[in-house]
Amino acid sequence: MSTFPQPFTSTVSHWQATNRGKDSLFGHNKDEALPGDVVDYCIVGAGMAGATTAYRLTRPGVEEGKKVVILEAKDVASGASGRNGGHCAPYSFAALHNYLTPQARGGVGLDMEEALEALDLERRVLIELRGIVEREGWGEKVDFWSGEKFEVRVTPEGAEKMDKLYALWSSARAASRFKDIPLEWSWTHDPATAQVTTRMKNARGFSKGPAGSLHPHKLTTAFLKAALSSPTSNAELYSWAPVQKISKEDGLWVVDCEERGTVKAKNVILCTNAHTPNLFKGSDIDKFLTPFQGQAANITPPPSYSGSKALDNTYTTDNGTYLINTPHAGIVHGLYQKTSLGKGLMERKDVFGNVDDSFVHPAAKKWLAEYCENNFEGWEETAPGEGGMRFWSGIMCATQDTLPLVGQVPKEQVPGGDSQGLYIAAGFHGHGMGRIVLVTKYLVDYIISSKEGEGQWDGGFPKSYVISQERLERGNAVEGYLDEGSKRLD
Repeated sequence: MSTFPQPFTSTVSHWQATNRGKDSLFGHNKDEALPGDVVDYCIVGAGMAGATTAYRLTRPGVEEGKKVVILEAKDVASGASGRNGGHCAPYSFAALHNYLTPQARGGVGLDMEEALEALDLERRVLIELRGIVEREGWGEKVDFWSGEKFEVRVTPEGAEKMDKLYALWSSARAASRFKDIPLEWSWTHDPATAQVTTRMKNARGFSKGPAGSLHPHKLTTAFLKAALSSPTSNAELYSWAPVQKISKEDGLWVVDCEERGTVKAKNVILCTNAHTPNLFKGSDIDKFLTPFQGQAANITPPPSYSGSKALDNTYTTDNGTYLINTPHAGIVHGLYQKTSLGKGLMERKDVFGNVDDSFVHPAAKKWLAEYCENNFEGWEETAPGEGGMRFWSGIMCATQDTLPLVGQVPKEQVPGGDSQGLYIAAGFHGHGMGRIVLVTKYLVDYIISSKEGEGQWDGGFPKSYVISQERLERGNAVEGYLDEGSKRLD
């Protein structure tokens, strides 16, 4: 479980290190007293989920005149939102394997229509984010880039699996309610073409589809600053205000930050991701969510991968990495937990259940430092000051069915059984950048509709994301990541 104050000092990511100016919101209201009046909305967590929730609530015409308070345990984007790979990459048809595999065998257990619904949300997330960035004029401020991603397969088995999944996806799309949307993904199974196109030595095939990259710490900050400056709402951010307990008294939620004080709120929205179990100790939610450590690095490329020779696409590969090329600071890439465990770089105890982001395992650091040289064709010998420059870790949150928990917390998870006004958006399973921007939009719409009675979900929101007591129990009936002898990797 995560606890505050933390008994360790977290690593500093590339993103956190490069957004420390006076307008960065570091230490914002750190020493100010928490509000003593009742607030309309208390958002717990100032990562991407909390920031976009605050942004949505404070747009003109949404909840005008309402008071919104955002509480952050440390600094803005101090968790996974400021430690990820900077990749806004929708899942492709490759995700169908996990989506359609029964939960009893480690998958999600969706039917085809539900799987296509989940994939379509992610397709629309990139479109939505691009639109917001353009309307707000944030493009250069947050290093936003929109283009295409390569999903590279380096083994014959991996390429053959993609053959089948692409055929399955394209035929299912043609027969679904999404049939009029042009296919956004292509698949090429030809080693010679794959190696020339992707510049990867052992590529057997590659898919190509929409993706974006960005500076996640700057983007989170931009969303929060827009909320704080809203002309129609009163929004306040308090950093270093770790929430330790939430309870309900006389119809109001009491959000307890111990030494910092308490906030009384009509509604509480938990955007706490890997730290959520600490607020639901011993509950079904606690069991359903598992924190896990990931690792990433910033790589300064040699001249052979700089300037006009820099990578034109983002990447994911089946031999271990997800990767972007930043506009000014070289490459950022991360190590999948399936790779770190599958290759024996780390032990399960180093990954699942680990909330310590103060270190990068030496084997993981070595793998990250050497990956580009070992896998990209023509990667020259690096000079002093090139190669691996910064390494960091971050804590993500796995769920039992790999999908996020979104909606009103079930009454069974709250002492006394009254969960009215308590909402959650957490458990993004290491894939928050591909989901959050629309998840929080739909959640805010749902919360507002709840004021008129039972909340209603927009038809574009995947029902498989909605938290329910039945879903928690169904997920907790299968093998967990921390169960003795567990072999779950994804």
